[in-house]
Order: sequence, then structure tokens, then C-alpha cells
Amino acid sequence: MSTRALVTVFAIPLLVLSACSREKSDWRSAQAADSSESYEQFISTHPDSTLVANARERLAQLSEEKDWRSAAEADTRESYQQFLAQYPAGKWAKEAQVRIDNFATAGASAGAGDIGGSTAATASAGAAGSAIPEAPPVAPADAAGAAGLYGVQLGAFSTAERANEEWTKLQAQTQGTLDGLAPRVVVGSAGGKTIYRLQAEVRDEVQARAVCGGLKAVAKPCVVVLPPAH
Repeated sequence: MSTRALVTVFAIPLLVLSACSREKSDWRSAQAADSSESYEQFISTHPDSTLVANARERLAQLSEEKDWRSAAEADTRESYQQFLAQYPAGKWAKEAQVRIDNFATAGASAGAGDIGGSTAATASAGAAGSAIPEAPPVAPADAAGAAGLYGVQLGAFSTAERANEEWTKLQAQTQGTLDGLAPRVVVGSAGGKTIYRLQAEVRDEVQARAVCGGLKAVAKPCVVVLPPAH
């Protein structure tokens, strides 16, 4: 075998190994950046890679996450409806529906609904033979004051007082799920009306989902509140 042939025989495997090594390195870089641009660059550079499917899957997740943050930032019934139409089976689909329902509940409770809910809570406490201890009133906060933190949203109400009453009810009805959490009432608007969203701050997304899981297990509404993207 000639010297040129020997060089060719050994060079081909080396080229294959080099390409494989570069592909893995580029994939690690894409994952480290974890951005749409990094995954698109990987797909462009390695269109035949077996990792392209993973890259496309992550691209779809990032796109949904971006659209969810936009919907949450707008925080209107229409923005959540638009998100739900685009991602009917997405990660945030159920929470989008809950928020849509919360807007409907807030509109319905602007009148006699609030009074009825307060009366029901008082009657329930009386039937039990003991009064439910009142939680300290929570002053309404601007939406900006709650920015940058994970939280859970427990409902939207027509007054801050109604939101405070709901917190007291939930503490009594949810068997410790809210222990260690402090409520906050965030002022917002829906349909041209001021609404008061009852929320609680949590450490991170894991705790937020755990709290919502516990509340939903006893048929109480709860949605995860994401911090705004930086």
C-alpha cells in the first residue's frame, strides 16, 4: 500500500472523530447559552445531527415560555385567551385557563357575589362552633412591587378586603398548604375595572408548583406567577 493510501486510511477516521467532537462541543455550548439563537446556530451548523430533534424541541419550549411571559406581562383576559389558542396543550395551558376563569370570577363578584362569599365564610365558622382567626389585613401593592419573584395567585377579587377574607378562608381549609407564606394583594385591572389579585411569594418555581398542587388537590384555584424576564 502506498504512503498516500495509508495517510488517507488513517485521516478519514480522524476527520470523523474531529467532526463528532466538534458537534458535541457545539451542543454543550448551545445548552449552556440556552437561547433560541444558540439552538438555531447548532441546527444550521449540524443539520444532520441526531441532536437536531432535541434542539427543535427546546426551541419550541423557549418560544412558549416567551409567549407566556408576554401574556402574563399584559395580564389581560385577551392575552391569556390568545396564548391558550396558540398552545392548547402546552405547559402553561391549564394556568392560562385558570387565569381566564379568574377574570370572569372577578367580573361576576363585583356586585353581590363578594357579600355572599363573606357571609358564607362567617356562617361556616359559626357552624364549626369557633371563629376563624382573622389574618392581618394586607395592604394592596402595585404590580411592580411584586416583580422579580416567584409566587402563586389564589384568586382575583373586587376589593382588597375580599382578598384578605379569602386568605383567611384558605388557611383554614387547606391543611397547612399555605403555612410559612405571607399574602400580598396586587392591584390590577380587567375589563376597565380595578381588581385585587391575592398572591403569596414563594422561594422558586418548584415550591410554587408544590403549593398549587396541594391547593388544586382540594379543589382550590391556584396558578404559578413567574418573575418577569430580564
